[in-house]
Amino acid sequence: MNPQMRRWPVAVVLAAAVAVSAGLLLAPRSLGGGDAAGCESVSQRSAGVRCAAPVDAPVAVAATIAPREDPPPVTAGGAVPTTAGGAPAAVVAPEPQLALPPAPDPDRPAELLDVTEPSPSLPNPFVRFVGDRYVMYTTEARDAVGAKQNVPVLESTDLRTWSFVHDALPDGDVGAWAVPDATWAPDVARIGGRWVLFYTARLAGHVPATQCIGGAAGTDATGPFTPAPEPIVCQLDRGGSIDPRSFRERDGTWWLHWKSDDNREVDGTSTSSIYAQRLDPDGTALVGEAHRILEVSQPWEGRIVEAPQMVRAGERLWLFYSANWFNQPTYAIGVASCDTPAGPCTKPFDGPWLASNAQGAGPGEGSLFLDRHGRWRLVYSPVAQQYRTQTDRPIALATVGFDASGPYLADPRLADPVR
Repeated sequence: MNPQMRRWPVAVVLAAAVAVSAGLLLAPRSLGGGDAAGCESVSQRSAGVRCAAPVDAPVAVAATIAPREDPPPVTAGGAVPTTAGGAPAAVVAPEPQLALPPAPDPDRPAELLDVTEPSPSLPNPFVRFVGDRYVMYTTEARDAVGAKQNVPVLESTDLRTWSFVHDALPDGDVGAWAVPDATWAPDVARIGGRWVLFYTARLAGHVPATQCIGGAAGTDATGPFTPAPEPIVCQLDRGGSIDPRSFRERDGTWWLHWKSDDNREVDGTSTSSIYAQRLDPDGTALVGEAHRILEVSQPWEGRIVEAPQMVRAGERLWLFYSANWFNQPTYAIGVASCDTPAGPCTKPFDGPWLASNAQGAGPGEGSLFLDRHGRWRLVYSPVAQQYRTQTDRPIALATVGFDASGPYLADPRLADPVR
């Protein structure tokens, strides 16, 4: 079943010709992240990575979106509400609101945020509510004077006006195992009494260019974080590991979900997978067995499933993921229903859950969180990376509701006033 047809009897059709006329015919990445400098970015050229030529593919269209993790009464990262420094806050997280009014226009599923600092292009946004404000972390960017920010951190009290704070991994320190020119897809959680940052970076001294997942710890939600000397996950036999996302189950155990980077070779045929494995009590190492919980199985996904995020809504677990090449208009978000954090997972729909629409071709790389009112919110990149050019990838903010059939796109106009 197409998730769009569940709520709106008339499908929203965005022809591929629209993407072509708008200059959005895009092409595959080779490292599996969201580089704002284009397919042939500075980091990819220096690594000797070759990008593929554009592929003329139809644009898949769907309309509905996603949620973030953690059971009430905890916040979106799974910990009790805290101040920026980590001390318990007086705020008690509200019960999640699952039943929300549907979006009046599924072809415009989100509010497009006006964020220009440190850059107008901030892919892979990740947001959490901390104490009395929201904190956002994004993929690396260069500010107005050209200074590299490995993990830009921003703050807001209303989800609309954001202020740049600093780099969460300053001074080019992304860990002794990595090089600071491809730092992507951050995730932050409070585990074991401290803040832990998970991120993707390029493995130093390895040919061909390979990315792995690192961890860093700090005492403040905004950092700075101190990286561990070795990566947490690095599947060299599967082309590397990228796109970490943490998840806290109701029993208090923490899990890490990620993607194997099998599609690193653009001209290859191997497909990526989504993995799950339990974290130790400090969030610094994986324990137990790794579980392969999601595979490419539908035509719209191409060779790639990536950017996983598991959330619990009521009694059900949902895994949201992006699929296909991140610089194609076919890039989109899918959903799967899972029995446990380690699977098994099944795909209830025969197409993408959120795909190209009037706000952009190739949406993806999203993260979900509970706002101060207990509503599920989704931040994501509404447009795919444009092939061989500088593409500004802004941030979209959507609202998500749940009913008996699963997640649906709720009214993005729901206000979040400061209280």
